[in-house]
Parts: sequence; structure tokens; C-alpha cells
Amino acid sequence: MKKVLVTRDILESGINLLKDKGFEVDIWTEPRPMTAEELMEKAPHYNAIISNMADAINKNFLEKNRHLKIVTNYAVGTNNMDLEAARELGIKIGNTPDVLTEATAEIAFGLMICAARNFRSAIRNAEDGLWKHFEPKGHLGHALQGKKLGIVGYGRIGKRLGEMAHGAFNMEVVGFKRGDNMLEFLKDLDVLSLHIPLTPESRHIIGAKELSVMKKTAIIVNTARGEVVDQDALYEALKNKKIFAAGLDVTTPEPLVPSHPLYELPNVMILPHIGSATYEARTEMSILSAQNIINAFQD
Repeated sequence: MKKVLVTRDILESGINLLKDKGFEVDIWTEPRPMTAEELMEKAPHYNAIISNMADAINKNFLEKNRHLKIVTNYAVGTNNMDLEAARELGIKIGNTPDVLTEATAEIAFGLMICAARNFRSAIRNAEDGLWKHFEPKGHLGHALQGKKLGIVGYGRIGKRLGEMAHGAFNMEVVGFKRGDNMLEFLKDLDVLSLHIPLTPESRHIIGAKELSVMKKTAIIVNTARGEVVDQDALYEALKNKKIFAAGLDVTTPEPLVPSHPLYELPNVMILPHIGSATYEARTEMSILSAQNIINAFQD
């Protein structure tokens, strides 16, 4: 019987599919990710792994576990995996594209509204007991109707966000294309939303120089990877009101420690990387992860 290790406790749909196909499945049920040492210790006893973004599926791990048929990420990204090493060793790699589109676009859309309308400051005001009466100049934000949304990474998620923004607010939607001048692209945007994978080229694609040309009323939304933005430069821009606000579902590192200065700013909304966190998306991710394994053993 083929054995599968699942490195986090995922929804049962995929687990049941694997069991129905005759696989033995073991699930790591601790409320924390495995350490690298724990994963290395367990991996030799399995034929396949359903991993997550916290697992370092690097060259060293793959070389020591070349018996594996497949490692499939319970995620759309693969930047925790050494794809070249996997190819050289003949280990199949899987992920869960397509099924996250709607859920992640919804999170980006929600963060855009939260950042534009100053939700973070207003929520703090209410929670801290400072809400005493109507304030004519209190918690002012910016309307999104008819504004300009720039999307870097105009793939499935970026396009879906564009559809939502245009349909709801009649926003003008523009996508950044390879070869475009980034500084020119950013200058007249009201909202910038990032949807690109993390690569050496995309790391810190938004840094101090890029932030300096944006409008003081501009909003940044990042649901891609924390490292595509220079987080220190973003903090300075938000603190000094060089841009209006930011909505982040991803940070550097993850999790972001509670003492991080970003949390002190009233004009940033930070979520704990919940872009795919709908029952529908996570169910489909579970099924697709399982199907990746089933397909690998049918080849």
C-alpha cells in the first residue's frame, strides 16, 4: 500500500479520495507546522507528501528522499520547492492552481475597500472605547468609484479582481505588462494590487523608488508574497503618509511578530494569509492535491 504524509490537517475531501483509491494516509495534526527536522525524519517512510508553504522542499530534502514519487503543495505557489532539483531527481511536483482564483480575488477586493475607507483606524476607535459621537472629520477615507486600479500580475486572480472592481465601482483597470516602465505605470494609480509569483526578478519590485512616485492618496494591496514589496520601505511610506494606506494578506516573515512596527500604524490592514480561506477553495485544494498524487502513480 502506498503511503501519503500530509504535513498539515487539511479538509477531509482529498483525504477520503486518497483512502478510496487505496492509499494509506497519515496527517500531522499538531497546531503548528512540522520543523524541518521532523519532516526529514518522517519523509523516508512515505511514497508521497502533501506539503504546505512552510515546508522547505529544497535540494537537500529532495536528495535525501529521492524515493518519493511526488510532493504536491497545498497551495498555488511553489517558491518553497526546488523545482530544478526535483526534475533532476525525477520527483514529480504538484500544486493547486485555478481553484484559488475567486477566494483570493475576494480578499484583495476586501482589502482594497478596508484600506480605502480606513477600517483599521475606525475599528480600533470602536474597540478602544473612543467612539463617543459623530465626528464630521473622523476616519475619512477615499471613494473607489471611478478610480484607477493598477494590477501587477494580470493572470487569473488579477483579472478576476479587475472584473470585480470595474463591476462594483466602475474602476478603470490597467495591467502592468512586461516591458512597461514601472515608475510611469505607478504615477497616476489610485490603487495598486499585486498578484505576481515570487521570483528573483519580482523580489522587492515595489521599493522606496517606486513608492516615492505614487500619489499620496494611493493604496497598495498585496495578496501575492510578502517579499515582492520592500516591507521596510512600505513602513516608511505609510508612516510618513507618502501613500494613504495598505492592505496586506502576506508579509515578511510569516507570521509577522506582534511587536512588528507595521501593527502600530493606523493605515495598514494586515491579515494572516487567508487568501484561500473559504470552505469552497480549501475543499477544492484538498481534492486537487489528492488527485495530483493519484495521477502521479497512474503514470
